[in-house]
Amino acid sequence: MDPLELMIAASKRIAPTFLNYEIGSDVESVIYHLIKRLREDYEEFVIISFQDAYFSISRYLGAIYDDVHEVFRGAHLISVNPYLEEELKPRTSIKTKDAEIIVGRLGAELRTKSNTLFLVLGLDLYGVKYPQELPVIIPAIIRVLSSGGNNNIIISFNTKIFPESTTEMVNSFALNLFKFEVEVENSDIKRKFSVIRCPFVEYTLKSWYYTVTPKRLIFVSGSEKD
Repeated sequence: MDPLELMIAASKRIAPTFLNYEIGSDVESVIYHLIKRLREDYEEFVIISFQDAYFSISRYLGAIYDDVHEVFRGAHLISVNPYLEEELKPRTSIKTKDAEIIVGRLGAELRTKSNTLFLVLGLDLYGVKYPQELPVIIPAIIRVLSSGGNNNIIISFNTKIFPESTTEMVNSFALNLFKFEVEVENSDIKRKFSVIRCPFVEYTLKSWYYTVTPKRLIFVSGSEKD
C-alpha cells in the first residue's frame, strides 16, 4: 500500500491519528495531501487551531499549492488564543489558557457532530506556552471529538520540542502514530516517514524516504534510499 493511502485508510478505520514531526520534515504538505483526499468522504470539516497554527500553515501551503484555498474552503475554523488568525474570521474564538474551559467550549459546539473530519493544529505550541495544561487537554479533546459516529481526527504534533516523558504521554493517546523526521548524512538531507502504530500491523515499524513536490508526495522504501 502506498504510504499516503496507508495513512488515509488507517485514519478512516480508527481515530485519532497523530502526525509526529520535526522541523524540516514538511509535515504541512503531508497535511495538505491528506485533507485533499479525505474531505469528500465527510459531511463536515472542522479545524481547531491553537496559537495561530492554521494561519502559519495556510500561508506556507499557499506559497506552494495553487488550490490550497479550495482544499480548505468552507472549513469550520475554531481558533484558540488567536492573534494573527483573527483576520481569518474564525467561526469561534476561544481566548483562555485553561484546558477545562477550552474543552468545555469545544464540547458544547462539537459534541453532537458525526461523520466529521477534524484537523487539530498547534497543540504543541499551546503545550510550550502552557505545559501544565497539556496533559489535561490532549485526552479531553480526543474524548470530545470522538463522541460522534464516524469522526476522523488528525493531530499534528512536534514532539522534538518536548522532553521524552511528555512525548511518551502524547503518544499514548494515538491509535495511529506516524513519524516524520529529517536524517542528515554528511551533506545529504533526507526526509523519512515511519509507521509506529496503525491497524495494518504488517506495516508497523516500516519506513520510507520521501520527497515533496507541488503535485504529489514521492515515497521510496527505506531499504532503497541510495
